[in-house]
Amino acid sequence: MANRWPVATPSTMTNGDDEGVMLSTATIGFHGFDEFGELLALANIKIGYCNGRAYIGCIQSEREALLRFKQDLKDPANRLASWSDGNCCTWAGVVCNDSTGHVLELRLGNPFLHDDEPFWLEDYKDETSKLIGKINPSLLDLKHLVYLDLSNNNFEKAQLPVFLGSMGSLRHIDLSRAEFTGMIPHQLGNLSNLQFLDLSNDISLYLENFSWLSGLSLLKHLDLTGVDLSTASDWFLVTNMLPSLQVLKLSACSLHNSLPELPIANFSSLYTLDLSCNKFDNTLVPSWVFGLSHLVFLDLGFNSFGGPIC
Repeated sequence: MANRWPVATPSTMTNGDDEGVMLSTATIGFHGFDEFGELLALANIKIGYCNGRAYIGCIQSEREALLRFKQDLKDPANRLASWSDGNCCTWAGVVCNDSTGHVLELRLGNPFLHDDEPFWLEDYKDETSKLIGKINPSLLDLKHLVYLDLSNNNFEKAQLPVFLGSMGSLRHIDLSRAEFTGMIPHQLGNLSNLQFLDLSNDISLYLENFSWLSGLSLLKHLDLTGVDLSTASDWFLVTNMLPSLQVLKLSACSLHNSLPELPIANFSSLYTLDLSCNKFDNTLVPSWVFGLSHLVFLDLGFNSFGGPIC
């Protein structure tokens, strides 16, 4: 019985989605014959290479999902002009896996507004560079999406989509300054892989409790600046038990009463703590604050603390 050996025939082709980009290809035929010389199989596989690396375009179903997402948005600055029927992995703000073609990241934060500026500045209200509309649930078809940034856009006071809690691959969510309203959906607590959550500077958002956060054991960065937390009395109890937390920003959240007096806090990894502009009525800064050994940034300003700092 003859041995089966792959036979590679090199050739070149032009990728129709990217005019002028030449892709070298290999057509591989597997020829197998039994003892009577009959042909058992012949399979042709075409693999594209760009700069010596395997190149795979985006998945058709994911391209269609992105186009449906685009249909629900106004784009006065033409930021999505590249979003057409071509290879979606080349579209602005879209990052794909080179090996599989799956969409991994949507980086559509507004590049013309700056996160380090206070949200009450006038340019925050400038609509000309924002994507405007709603978030289409077609994003659910991006099963491999790990990174979602839609910050500094205008979603017209819509509620945060509950379906985001079903996108289990997400590790990074930034919906800051995106003009949402209403209660933050507890379904976000289903995102067990989540490491970064920024819902800051949307003053129409609120939370009644933090219990849904307790299952986010991988969460490193939590920014709810400007969110109304006046009724979320469990905020400290829950955040203090998040084992991976490194950044906690709860400025201007209408937090009140006293910070708990503990001998030591569990924020063992915390290096940024911002509780400024709240309504704490402690006479002294709690001693556990000074026990945060990894802390490099601390802001407790515009509260009612008094006494010595030691």
